[in-house]
Amino acid sequence: MSEIKDILALYTRASKENRKLAFATVISTEGPSYRSAGSRSLVIEDGTFGGGLSAGCLEGDIACRLDGSTTPFIVTYDLSEEDDIRGFPFGCGGSVEVFVEPLPNPGALNAVQWLSELNEPAVLLTVVRIDEVSKDGDEKIKVGARYGVSESGSSAFSDGTCDGFRDLNSLWRSAFQARKSKLVSIEFENRKLTLFAELFEPAINVVIFGDGEDARNLETLAHNVGMTATRISRHDIRSSVSLLEEIPSLMHAYAVVMTHDLNLDTKVLHQLLAAVPPYLGIMGPRSRTEKMLTGIGAIPAEILSREEVFAPVGLNMAAETPSEIALSIIAEIQTVSRKVQPKHLRDTSGAIHERWQKTESGSMQCDKKPTSTLHA
Repeated sequence: MSEIKDILALYTRASKENRKLAFATVISTEGPSYRSAGSRSLVIEDGTFGGGLSAGCLEGDIACRLDGSTTPFIVTYDLSEEDDIRGFPFGCGGSVEVFVEPLPNPGALNAVQWLSELNEPAVLLTVVRIDEVSKDGDEKIKVGARYGVSESGSSAFSDGTCDGFRDLNSLWRSAFQARKSKLVSIEFENRKLTLFAELFEPAINVVIFGDGEDARNLETLAHNVGMTATRISRHDIRSSVSLLEEIPSLMHAYAVVMTHDLNLDTKVLHQLLAAVPPYLGIMGPRSRTEKMLTGIGAIPAEILSREEVFAPVGLNMAAETPSEIALSIIAEIQTVSRKVQPKHLRDTSGAIHERWQKTESGSMQCDKKPTSTLHA
Protein backbone atom coordinates (compact mmCIF):
# COMPACT_ATOMS: atom_id res chain seq x y z
CA MET A 1 0.00 0.00 0.00
CA SER A 2 1.39 3.42 -0.94
CA GLU A 3 1.95 6.17 1.65
CA ILE A 4 -1.06 8.17 0.48
CA LYS A 5 -3.32 5.14 0.87
CA ASP A 6 -1.91 4.59 4.37
CA ILE A 7 -2.88 8.17 5.17
CA LEU A 8 -6.43 7.68 3.91
CA ALA A 9 -6.79 4.40 5.81
CA LEU A 10 -5.73 6.16 9.02
CA TYR A 11 -8.15 9.00 8.29
CA THR A 12 -11.02 6.52 7.95
CA ARG A 13 -10.24 5.06 11.37
CA ALA A 14 -9.47 8.31 13.18
CA SER A 15 -12.42 10.29 11.81
CA LYS A 16 -14.83 7.80 13.38
CA GLU A 17 -13.45 8.69 16.81
CA ASN A 18 -14.20 12.44 16.46
CA ARG A 19 -10.59 13.42 17.11
CA LYS A 20 -8.98 16.61 15.82
CA LEU A 21 -7.11 15.88 12.58
CA ALA A 22 -5.17 17.79 9.94
CA PHE A 23 -3.42 17.22 6.64
CA ALA A 24 0.09 18.70 6.79
CA THR A 25 2.19 19.15 3.64
CA VAL A 26 5.77 20.31 3.26
CA ILE A 27 5.62 23.18 0.75
CA SER A 28 9.24 24.36 0.82
CA THR A 29 12.60 23.52 2.32
CA GLU A 30 15.88 25.39 2.60
CA GLY A 31 19.00 23.47 3.48
CA PRO A 32 18.92 19.94 4.92
CA SER A 33 15.54 18.44 5.85
CA TYR A 34 14.08 15.03 6.63
CA ARG A 35 11.63 15.05 3.69
CA SER A 36 11.26 17.11 0.52
CA ALA A 37 8.47 19.43 -0.63
CA GLY A 38 5.32 17.44 -1.36
CA SER A 39 5.69 15.11 1.62
CA ARG A 40 2.34 14.75 3.36
CA SER A 41 1.13 13.56 6.74
CA LEU A 42 -2.19 13.08 8.52
CA VAL A 43 -1.68 14.42 12.05
CA ILE A 44 -3.93 13.44 14.96
CA GLU A 45 -4.33 15.60 18.07
CA ASP A 46 -2.54 13.06 20.27
CA GLY A 47 0.61 13.32 18.12
CA THR A 48 0.19 10.08 16.17
CA PHE A 49 0.35 10.42 12.40
CA GLY A 50 0.32 8.64 9.06
CA GLY A 51 2.73 9.39 6.23
CA GLY A 52 5.53 11.63 7.42
CA LEU A 53 7.09 15.09 7.34
CA SER A 54 9.78 14.18 9.83
CA ALA A 55 10.66 11.45 12.30
CA GLY A 56 7.68 12.66 14.34
CA CYS A 57 8.94 15.93 15.80
CA LEU A 58 7.13 18.30 13.45
CA GLU A 59 3.95 16.26 13.61
CA GLY A 60 4.01 16.45 17.41
CA ASP A 61 4.22 20.23 17.32
CA ILE A 62 1.46 20.48 14.70
CA ALA A 63 -0.78 18.27 16.86
CA CYS A 64 -0.46 20.81 19.67
CA ARG A 65 -1.72 23.54 17.34
CA LEU A 66 -5.01 21.80 16.51
CA ASP A 67 -7.49 23.86 18.51
CA GLY A 68 -10.71 23.05 16.69
CA SER A 69 -10.42 25.80 14.07
CA THR A 70 -10.69 24.64 10.44
CA THR A 71 -8.73 27.59 9.01
CA PRO A 72 -5.60 26.47 7.09
CA PHE A 73 -2.28 27.91 8.26
CA ILE A 74 1.44 27.78 7.53
CA VAL A 75 4.14 26.91 10.07
CA THR A 76 7.84 27.49 9.45
CA TYR A 77 10.34 25.38 11.38
CA ASP A 78 13.98 26.32 11.82
CA LEU A 79 15.82 23.02 12.21
CA SER A 80 19.12 24.50 13.35
CA GLU A 81 20.77 23.12 16.47
CA GLU A 82 19.59 26.12 18.51
CA ASP A 83 15.96 25.10 18.06
CA ASP A 84 14.44 22.78 20.61
CA ILE A 85 11.09 21.40 19.46
CA ARG A 86 9.56 18.78 21.76
CA GLY A 87 12.54 18.87 24.09
CA PHE A 88 15.54 18.21 21.89
CA PRO A 89 17.56 20.03 19.19
CA PHE A 90 17.47 18.91 15.56
CA GLY A 91 20.88 20.13 14.44
CA CYS A 92 19.97 19.62 10.75
CA GLY A 93 20.71 23.23 9.85
CA GLY A 94 17.77 23.76 7.45
CA SER A 95 14.22 25.05 7.57
CA VAL A 96 10.86 23.61 6.55
CA GLU A 97 7.61 25.34 5.66
CA VAL A 98 4.47 23.28 6.31
CA PHE A 99 0.93 23.96 5.08
CA VAL A 100 -1.57 22.66 7.64
CA GLU A 101 -5.25 22.05 6.81
CA PRO A 102 -7.38 21.09 9.81
CA LEU A 103 -10.17 18.64 9.06
CA PRO A 104 -12.97 18.35 8.16
CA ASN A 105 -12.04 19.94 4.87
CA PRO A 106 -13.89 18.37 1.90
CA GLY A 107 -11.65 20.02 -0.71
CA ALA A 108 -8.44 18.73 0.85
CA LEU A 109 -9.84 15.25 1.44
CA ASN A 110 -11.25 14.93 -2.07
CA ALA A 111 -7.93 16.06 -3.58
CA VAL A 112 -5.98 13.45 -1.63
CA GLN A 113 -8.49 10.77 -2.64
CA TRP A 114 -8.13 11.84 -6.29
CA LEU A 115 -4.37 11.49 -6.09
CA SER A 116 -4.66 8.05 -4.47
CA GLU A 117 -6.64 6.73 -7.45
CA LEU A 118 -4.18 7.85 -10.14
CA ASN A 119 -1.87 5.48 -11.98
CA GLU A 120 0.15 8.26 -13.62
CA PRO A 121 1.93 11.42 -12.41
CA ALA A 122 -0.10 14.56 -11.78
CA VAL A 123 0.35 18.15 -10.66
CA LEU A 124 -1.98 19.56 -8.02
CA LEU A 125 -2.07 23.35 -7.58
CA THR A 126 -3.05 24.54 -4.10
CA VAL A 127 -3.46 28.17 -3.03
CA VAL A 128 -1.38 28.59 0.14
CA ARG A 129 -1.22 32.41 0.35
CA ILE A 130 -3.31 35.29 -0.99
CA ASP A 131 -2.27 38.94 -1.17
CA GLU A 132 -5.00 41.36 -2.23
CA VAL A 133 -3.99 43.65 -5.13
CA SER A 134 -7.46 44.84 -6.13
CA LYS A 135 -10.89 45.07 -4.57
CA ASP A 136 -12.15 43.48 -7.78
CA GLY A 137 -10.41 40.21 -7.00
CA ASP A 138 -12.41 37.00 -7.09
CA GLU A 139 -13.52 36.29 -3.52
CA LYS A 140 -14.35 32.69 -4.37
CA ILE A 141 -10.69 31.72 -4.35
CA LYS A 142 -9.62 30.96 -0.79
CA VAL A 143 -6.50 29.55 0.80
CA GLY A 144 -6.71 25.82 0.17
CA ALA A 145 -8.42 26.13 -3.24
CA ARG A 146 -7.22 23.48 -5.67
CA TYR A 147 -7.03 22.37 -9.27
CA GLY A 148 -5.11 19.34 -10.54
CA VAL A 149 -4.44 17.51 -13.79
CA SER A 150 -2.76 14.21 -14.65
CA GLU A 151 0.25 14.14 -16.96
CA SER A 152 -1.71 12.71 -19.89
CA GLY A 153 -4.57 15.14 -19.29
CA SER A 154 -7.03 12.27 -18.98
CA SER A 155 -7.94 13.06 -15.37
CA ALA A 156 -8.49 16.36 -13.57
CA PHE A 157 -9.52 17.56 -10.13
CA SER A 158 -11.31 20.77 -9.20
CA ASP A 159 -12.96 22.05 -6.06
CA GLY A 160 -15.04 24.36 -8.25
CA THR A 161 -13.46 27.65 -7.16
CA CYS A 162 -10.44 28.00 -9.43
CA ASP A 163 -11.24 26.23 -12.71
CA GLY A 164 -9.33 29.00 -14.48
CA PHE A 165 -6.11 27.37 -13.29
CA ARG A 166 -6.57 24.87 -16.10
CA ASP A 167 -5.44 27.57 -18.55
CA LEU A 168 -2.05 28.12 -16.84
CA ASN A 169 -0.37 26.07 -19.55
CA SER A 170 3.19 27.30 -19.01
CA LEU A 171 2.90 26.57 -15.29
CA TRP A 172 1.66 23.02 -15.91
CA ARG A 173 4.44 22.32 -18.41
CA SER A 174 7.08 23.73 -16.08
CA ALA A 175 5.87 21.65 -13.15
CA PHE A 176 5.93 18.40 -15.10
CA GLN A 177 9.33 19.16 -16.63
CA ALA A 178 10.89 20.02 -13.27
CA ARG A 179 9.63 16.73 -11.76
CA LYS A 180 9.65 18.45 -8.36
CA SER A 181 7.07 20.11 -6.13
CA LYS A 182 7.61 23.84 -5.64
CA LEU A 183 6.05 27.18 -4.68
CA VAL A 184 4.99 29.53 -7.49
CA SER A 185 3.80 33.16 -7.28
CA ILE A 186 1.26 34.33 -9.87
CA GLU A 187 -1.26 37.10 -10.45
CA PHE A 188 -4.68 35.64 -11.18
CA GLU A 189 -7.99 37.48 -11.52
CA ASN A 190 -6.61 40.63 -9.86
CA ARG A 191 -5.11 38.78 -6.95
CA LYS A 192 -1.56 37.81 -6.12
CA LEU A 193 -1.49 34.14 -5.21
CA THR A 194 1.19 31.80 -3.94
CA LEU A 195 0.52 28.32 -5.26
CA PHE A 196 2.04 25.07 -4.18
CA ALA A 197 2.58 23.06 -7.38
CA GLU A 198 2.73 19.52 -6.05
CA LEU A 199 4.15 16.91 -8.37
CA PHE A 200 2.52 13.61 -7.44
CA GLU A 201 4.11 10.34 -8.46
CA PRO A 202 1.97 7.21 -7.97
CA ALA A 203 3.42 4.21 -6.20
CA ILE A 204 5.77 2.13 -8.33
CA ASN A 205 3.87 -0.76 -9.91
CA VAL A 206 5.84 -4.01 -9.80
CA VAL A 207 4.70 -7.10 -11.71
CA ILE A 208 6.48 -10.31 -10.75
CA PHE A 209 6.42 -13.50 -12.81
CA GLY A 210 7.13 -16.56 -10.68
CA ASP A 211 6.14 -18.76 -7.74
CA GLY A 212 9.44 -19.33 -5.99
CA GLU A 213 10.39 -18.14 -2.54
CA ASP A 214 12.41 -15.31 -4.07
CA ALA A 215 9.33 -14.14 -6.02
CA ARG A 216 7.15 -14.30 -2.92
CA ASN A 217 9.75 -12.39 -0.89
CA LEU A 218 9.94 -9.79 -3.65
CA GLU A 219 6.16 -9.34 -3.61
CA THR A 220 6.10 -8.89 0.17
CA LEU A 221 9.03 -6.48 0.25
CA ALA A 222 7.56 -4.38 -2.58
CA HIS A 223 4.34 -3.99 -0.58
CA ASN A 224 6.29 -3.17 2.58
CA VAL A 225 8.13 -0.25 0.97
CA GLY A 226 4.95 1.26 -0.48
CA MET A 227 5.02 -0.15 -4.00
CA THR A 228 2.08 -1.95 -5.55
CA ALA A 229 2.92 -5.54 -6.45
CA THR A 230 1.21 -8.20 -8.55
CA ARG A 231 2.61 -11.71 -8.83
CA ILE A 232 1.73 -13.86 -11.86
CA SER A 233 1.95 -17.61 -11.25
CA ARG A 234 3.44 -20.13 -13.62
CA HIS A 235 -0.02 -21.63 -14.07
CA ASP A 236 -1.42 -18.29 -15.21
CA ILE A 237 1.51 -17.78 -17.58
CA ARG A 238 0.94 -21.18 -19.18
CA SER A 239 -2.76 -20.47 -19.72
CA SER A 240 -2.24 -16.93 -20.94
CA VAL A 241 -2.65 -16.02 -24.59
CA SER A 242 -1.65 -12.36 -24.33
CA LEU A 243 -0.16 -11.00 -21.12
CA LEU A 244 -0.43 -7.44 -22.42
CA GLU A 245 -4.17 -7.72 -23.01
CA GLU A 246 -4.79 -9.47 -19.70
CA ILE A 247 -2.56 -7.10 -17.68
CA PRO A 248 -2.78 -3.64 -19.32
CA SER A 249 -0.67 -2.12 -16.53
CA LEU A 250 2.37 -4.02 -17.89
CA MET A 251 3.01 -1.11 -20.25
CA HIS A 252 3.92 1.03 -17.23
CA ALA A 253 5.08 -1.67 -14.81
CA TYR A 254 8.46 -2.57 -13.38
CA ALA A 255 8.49 -6.20 -14.52
CA VAL A 256 10.63 -8.97 -13.04
CA VAL A 257 10.85 -12.36 -14.79
CA MET A 258 11.78 -15.12 -12.34
CA THR A 259 9.78 -18.31 -12.93
CA HIS A 260 13.01 -20.39 -13.05
CA ASP A 261 11.42 -22.24 -16.00
CA LEU A 262 13.32 -21.56 -19.23
CA ASN A 263 10.29 -22.00 -21.50
CA LEU A 264 7.98 -19.84 -19.37
CA ASP A 265 10.58 -17.13 -18.91
CA THR A 266 11.08 -17.10 -22.69
CA LYS A 267 7.33 -16.74 -23.26
CA VAL A 268 7.08 -13.84 -20.84
CA LEU A 269 10.22 -12.17 -22.17
CA HIS A 270 8.97 -12.40 -25.77
CA GLN A 271 5.79 -10.53 -24.89
CA LEU A 272 7.36 -7.98 -22.55
CA LEU A 273 9.90 -6.88 -25.15
CA ALA A 274 7.00 -5.66 -27.28
CA ALA A 275 5.59 -3.66 -24.36
CA VAL A 276 8.86 -1.83 -23.58
CA PRO A 277 8.16 -1.40 -19.83
CA PRO A 278 10.25 1.17 -17.92
CA TYR A 279 12.09 -1.68 -16.21
CA LEU A 280 12.56 -5.28 -17.26
CA GLY A 281 14.53 -7.41 -14.83
CA ILE A 282 15.46 -10.98 -15.75
CA MET A 283 16.62 -13.52 -13.17
CA GLY A 284 19.55 -15.77 -13.97
CA PRO A 285 22.99 -15.47 -15.57
CA ARG A 286 23.47 -13.37 -18.70
CA SER A 287 24.16 -16.51 -20.77
CA ARG A 288 20.68 -17.84 -19.92
CA THR A 289 19.03 -14.59 -21.03
CA GLU A 290 21.08 -14.62 -24.25
CA LYS A 291 19.81 -18.16 -24.93
CA MET A 292 16.20 -17.05 -24.48
CA LEU A 293 16.65 -14.02 -26.72
CA THR A 294 18.25 -16.13 -29.44
CA GLY A 295 15.33 -18.54 -29.20
CA ILE A 296 12.78 -15.82 -29.98
CA GLY A 297 14.81 -14.41 -32.86
CA ALA A 298 16.14 -11.36 -31.04
CA ILE A 299 19.71 -10.12 -31.11
CA PRO A 300 21.03 -10.51 -27.53
CA ALA A 301 23.58 -7.69 -27.71
CA GLU A 302 20.93 -5.26 -28.98
CA ILE A 303 18.36 -6.15 -26.29
CA LEU A 304 20.81 -6.28 -23.39
CA SER A 305 22.10 -2.82 -24.27
CA ARG A 306 18.67 -1.24 -23.74
CA GLU A 307 18.62 1.02 -20.70
CA GLU A 308 15.37 -0.51 -19.40
CA VAL A 309 16.69 -4.11 -19.48
CA PHE A 310 18.48 -5.45 -16.38
CA ALA A 311 19.91 -8.94 -16.83
CA PRO A 312 20.99 -10.27 -14.44
CA VAL A 313 18.46 -8.47 -12.28
CA GLY A 314 19.37 -6.67 -9.04
CA LEU A 315 22.15 -4.59 -7.56
CA ASN A 316 25.48 -6.18 -6.74
CA MET A 317 25.00 -6.70 -2.99
CA ALA A 318 26.43 -10.20 -2.74
CA ALA A 319 22.86 -11.44 -2.26
CA GLU A 320 22.50 -15.16 -1.59
CA THR A 321 19.21 -15.90 0.16
CA PRO A 322 15.75 -15.31 -1.37
CA SER A 323 15.24 -12.36 0.99
CA GLU A 324 18.57 -10.82 0.05
CA ILE A 325 17.83 -11.29 -3.64
CA ALA A 326 14.47 -9.54 -3.19
CA LEU A 327 16.22 -6.66 -1.42
CA SER A 328 18.75 -6.26 -4.24
CA ILE A 329 15.94 -6.12 -6.82
CA ILE A 330 13.84 -3.60 -4.88
CA ALA A 331 16.92 -1.43 -4.37
CA GLU A 332 17.61 -1.52 -8.10
CA ILE A 333 13.99 -0.65 -8.97
CA GLN A 334 14.12 2.29 -6.56
CA THR A 335 17.30 3.73 -8.08
CA VAL A 336 16.04 3.24 -11.64
CA SER A 337 12.70 4.90 -10.88
CA ARG A 338 14.47 7.92 -9.33
CA LYS A 339 17.16 8.02 -12.04
CA VAL A 340 20.08 7.92 -9.63
CA GLN A 341 23.32 6.02 -9.65
CA PRO A 342 23.52 3.77 -6.57
CA LYS A 343 26.37 4.77 -4.26
CA HIS A 344 27.07 5.35 -0.59
CA LEU A 345 25.69 8.64 0.70
CA ARG A 346 29.00 9.22 2.47
CA ASP A 347 30.64 9.36 -0.97
CA THR A 348 28.40 12.18 -2.23
CA SER A 349 29.47 15.80 -1.88
CA GLY A 350 26.13 17.44 -2.67
CA ALA A 351 22.71 17.47 -1.07
CA ILE A 352 20.85 14.18 -0.74
CA HIS A 353 17.75 15.77 -2.32
CA GLU A 354 17.40 18.64 -4.75
CA ARG A 355 16.90 21.89 -2.84
CA TRP A 356 14.67 24.72 -4.04
CA GLN A 357 15.45 28.24 -2.88
CA LYS A 358 13.35 31.41 -3.06
CA THR A 359 14.52 34.04 -5.53
CA GLU A 360 14.12 37.79 -5.07
CA SER A 361 10.94 37.67 -7.17
CA GLY A 362 9.43 35.11 -4.80
CA SER A 363 9.63 32.20 -7.25
CA MET A 364 11.59 29.01 -6.55
CA GLN A 365 14.70 27.75 -8.31
CA CYS A 366 16.85 24.68 -7.80
CA ASP A 367 19.83 25.75 -5.72
CA LYS A 368 21.88 22.58 -5.79
CA LYS A 369 21.25 19.16 -7.22
CA PRO A 370 22.48 15.93 -5.64
CA THR A 371 25.73 14.72 -7.14
CA SER A 372 24.28 11.22 -7.53
CA THR A 373 21.71 12.31 -10.13
CA LEU A 374 22.24 10.81 -13.55
CA HIS A 375 20.28 13.42 -15.49
CA ALA A 376 20.56 17.17 -15.08
